[in-house]
Amino acid sequence: MDITEIRKLFPITAQKVYLNHAAISPLSSRVTEKLEWYIDERMFGVVDTHESAVGIRHDLRKSVARLINTQPENIGFVTNTSEGFNWLVHGLKWQKGDQVILFDYEFPSNIYPFLQLEKQGVEMVWVKNRDGAIDIDDIEAAITSKTRLLSISFVEYVNGYRNNLKAIGALCKAHQIIFSVDGIQGNGALHMDVSEFQIDFMSNGAAKWLMGTMGVAFVYIRPQLLQRLEPAFAGWLGVENAWDFSSHKLDYLPDARRLEIATANFMGITALYESLALLLETGLPQIEAHLLRLGDQLINGMRRNGLQFMGSENPARRSGISSFSGKDIPGLADFLMARNIICSVRNGWLRVSPHFYNSEEEIQRIIDETALFYNS
Repeated sequence: MDITEIRKLFPITAQKVYLNHAAISPLSSRVTEKLEWYIDERMFGVVDTHESAVGIRHDLRKSVARLINTQPENIGFVTNTSEGFNWLVHGLKWQKGDQVILFDYEFPSNIYPFLQLEKQGVEMVWVKNRDGAIDIDDIEAAITSKTRLLSISFVEYVNGYRNNLKAIGALCKAHQIIFSVDGIQGNGALHMDVSEFQIDFMSNGAAKWLMGTMGVAFVYIRPQLLQRLEPAFAGWLGVENAWDFSSHKLDYLPDARRLEIATANFMGITALYESLALLLETGLPQIEAHLLRLGDQLINGMRRNGLQFMGSENPARRSGISSFSGKDIPGLADFLMARNIICSVRNGWLRVSPHFYNSEEEIQRIIDETALFYNS
């Protein structure tokens, strides 16, 4: 990685030390230039950009497939992570007494869609974290003969704990349980392989580590699961022969494209195409290694400042998110904000989430400013 050249693509670096990618990412100049092209086409060019936009979506589908190691036909585009999970929840046939395993550390996007099933007599089985970690033995103990599905995050949003998806996937496979993953806090920052991890379903918004805009997300569906999902909604672009307006045959497309039921957020898709291209060109192994190095520097420095690191001590369970507890965290966050160092507060902790263009100098700056806050 040539960090100097990469930083030139992110104008925000001239104004702020932005360390809040677990919330939302700034746009690169490559993304904004691509969006300007799209807007210019709508204003002065062909105006009807549908054909070119569909082509961009086709190429984006291949890029997402490369990101997570699957085939393009297993990728569908929706508006956000929550919508993706709703397609899963409402596409399966449920029976009273079925059980779904959920986790107490999850962001609500990976909770509320499943809670709707309680109206049908489906039971939610909750697995509690152990000091911020999800224990595989606790998951196994929660499984019964009635367990139909398990849904968990790739990375937990509060403290950055990277779940052992390979072990959880193997456990689900052994018990014939649908394995569902919220990928939003990991994809774009960490290694993902849906085949290796035996994931059946994944939903992932674009505005965080993928560095796209809001209002677009991708869904991965394993082909064997797709055969069991009845589409929750139908629209004219989710069927075969969509441009035969008079056929009125509800013949769903044979793959994950059936989720793309009507006019898409093509501006969002265009932005995501360019942001993901940059990530893939840089290389996910290089990005992950860079983030873990920055994390080591951050954790060591913040500990010297008297803060407690709230993530895992196991490097394999760490991610791009590092959270810290200590005295007057809201005050510290405000102090940093006033100095153009942007983080967030979650669960009463300072959550710091750099991305691949952030530098060691920026990490040292938040460490130094934190020391100034506590020593002033």
